[in-house]
Amino acid sequence: MQRDHGAGTATLDQRGLPTNECLACGSNVFTIRAVFEDYEIAGYYLDAECAECGSPLTAPCPVDRPD
Repeated sequence: MQRDHGAGTATLDQRGLPTNECLACGSNVFTIRAVFEDYEIAGYYLDAECAECGSPLTAPCPVDRPD
């Protein structure tokens, strides 16, 4: 599903399959929600958004890394 994300930039709903690169624009910078303990990241939610184009996606975790 594509939708307009401001200034004519189309977004692509990529949720469901963890990825470390946005399929819509190629960026690897995501906006996530993180949990902090003692100034360190202790965990994060997998619901993410591409910081460049705004496409919703599923953030990866170490188990998703290809062998």
